[in-house]
Order: sequence, then structure tokens, then C-alpha cells
Amino acid sequence: MTGTLESLLEILFGLFSFAALLRFLLQLVDAPYRNPVSDFAISLSDFAVRRLQRVMPGRLGIAYAALLWAWVLECVLLTLNLTLFGMIRFSELLYFLPWVFAMGAVSLLRHGLYILMGAVFVLAVLSWVNPYSPVMPAADALTRPFLNPLRRFIPMLGSVDLSPVVLMVIFQLTLTIIVGGLEMLVQRLM
Repeated sequence: MTGTLESLLEILFGLFSFAALLRFLLQLVDAPYRNPVSDFAISLSDFAVRRLQRVMPGRLGIAYAALLWAWVLECVLLTLNLTLFGMIRFSELLYFLPWVFAMGAVSLLRHGLYILMGAVFVLAVLSWVNPYSPVMPAADALTRPFLNPLRRFIPMLGSVDLSPVVLMVIFQLTLTIIVGGLEMLVQRLM
């Protein structure tokens, strides 16, 4: 029963956190506003982000409230996992809050890299299958800041662009080395 409850919490909080983080990243790279990906992210996070924007207004067209909402959701999920599943008592929660806040930030970094990896994958597949898909502008906007510098150094092999493969390897190394190291560091703090 606890495994099922834990999975349901992960799915529920993960979906809303993912949408808020995706919204933040799309605004950060100035992705086109009208596409299915932006519509999904906005519709799933707008109820909370609008309220948070009153307290934390955005700067230069970027809603930092979306990033804050994603972080809060990650922290709440971690807190629920710690308290509901017997890792700590509720009375000890105050002692673990710095750990929860730090691990929430590391989780956001990991999820952000997963979003970017997914965008690279979608971009690569759609460029071969359907380059005029309505999802393509969002995937292109998310990956362009990372792919363009690589394309200057990695030559095309005929009509095949290897820069997405190299970027996926870089993202995977970042997840393993940097994010994994940060997680181990935060775990030691607990």
C-alpha cells in the first residue's frame, strides 16, 4: 500500500513540477508562446504561478514564479516521502528542512536536464519524421542554445547532424557526474 501511495504522490507532484519547470525553461529560451508544449505547461501550472506572480513578479518576460512553484512542489514531495513513509517523525522535520530545500533544488536540476534531453530526442526524431510538427518550434527553442555552439565544432556527416548525439552524451555525463555529486553531497548533509 505504501508503495502505491508513494508512486501516486510521485506522479501527481512530478507532473505539476514538470509542467512548471517546463514553463520556466520555455520562457527562459523565449520559445514561441502558441504551441502544444507551451499550452500544456501553462494550463497545468497557471493556477499557482499566477498567484505566485503577485508576490514574485517576473523580470524580462520570465516568470520566476514558475521555477519557485516547481521547487516548492519538489520540497513538498520530499517532505511527504520523509514523514509519511517513516523515515523521520513529523516533530523532527524542522531539523531536516535545509536538506529538503537543497535536495529539492538538486531534483529540479535533474528534471531540467531530463526535459532538455527529451527535447533533443524529440527534435532529432521530428527532424526525420515530421519537421513541420507543431511541437518542433518548442523543441528547437529549448535545444538551440546548446546545439548551436556544438554545431560550430562538429561537422555534418553528409546530411546527418551528430551534434544531438554529442549533446545527449554531455547531458548524461552532467547527470552522472555533477548532479550525482550534488546528490551525494546533500545526502551527507542529512
